[in-house]
Amino acid sequence: MKILAVFGHVCVIGGCYLVAWGINLLPVSSPTPLGILSRPLFWGLFSIFGGICANMHSSCKCLQGQSTYQCKSNFVENIDQRNLK
Repeated sequence: MKILAVFGHVCVIGGCYLVAWGINLLPVSSPTPLGILSRPLFWGLFSIFGGICANMHSSCKCLQGQSTYQCKSNFVENIDQRNLK
């Protein structure tokens, strides 16, 4: 999960750089759909929000649920074995 957190932070930092660069290019950009999708401002915002998502998922239970579930099942099995003895 640490790798996902590092990846998220790198995305946020890179996205901030792209947003700053994209704002600098705004006066010369064309407002066509292709022009918007090809500018660094769009990709910077995309990268920032993707990095935030990666950071949030690096610590949430949805990715850590499998190991938690295995621990719970082992705990239940141990309790059942104690009760049988």
